[in-house]
Amino acid sequence: MASLHQDVLRELGILQLELQTLGLWSDIAPSEDALLSTEPFCCDLMGFGEWLQWIFIPRLSYLAEREGEMPTKSGIYPMAEEAFRDLEGTTKGLMGSISRMDGLLTR
Repeated sequence: MASLHQDVLRELGILQLELQTLGLWSDIAPSEDALLSTEPFCCDLMGFGEWLQWIFIPRLSYLAEREGEMPTKSGIYPMAEEAFRDLEGTTKGLMGSISRMDGLLTR
């Protein structure tokens, strides 16, 4: 497996752990309508944390596990800053993971 794919899978695991630690991970999937939203980050029907869990992580995991072509640009950090601005507790680990993911995917 190529290094980028390994790095992405490792960072996705860290991202999932950070979301779980902050209580942002859910066992209940969003509605089918929410998952099919065409708005950026599905912002009309789900929160950013949900988008990370149900769209971003699964799609990138799928690509990385199959050594598929990875995106060459990512800029989710600014959205994360806005979405998690008022979150209680420390978001340093979560934001660090999102920043590293942006770095991995921007080439």
